[in-house]
Amino acid sequence: MRFARYVSVQIGAYVIDMGGFVLLSKYLLTPILVANIISKLCAGLFGFFVHRVFTFRVSDSDRTWRQAVTYFALLGLNLPLSAFILHGVLQVVAWPVLAKFFSDVICVFLSYWLSKRFVFL
Repeated sequence: MRFARYVSVQIGAYVIDMGGFVLLSKYLLTPILVANIISKLCAGLFGFFVHRVFTFRVSDSDRTWRQAVTYFALLGLNLPLSAFILHGVLQVVAWPVLAKFFSDVICVFLSYWLSKRFVFL
């Protein structure tokens, strides 16, 4: 059940991520990798707070700061990994939005495991 909640929140975060990516890269002409980082940061802010309350049902406010630091440290590790995977996928898939989708699918399983294992204990 927790994984189902995780996926539902990730869908919302992904709308923010992909929407921001398209807005930045296509309409504001931001470089693709920069747009990817900015959109992931925005989605990460949303994801932290919603995952904390809804997915992992953490209500202990004493651990909020530690969880936030750990979550964003993991996000900080995920950003270059995501950019690296996106760069690799762009070598095979010419359409940036589709390449981002494929790279994000690869990263979602890793981020779930890391969040479950290290952030929301």
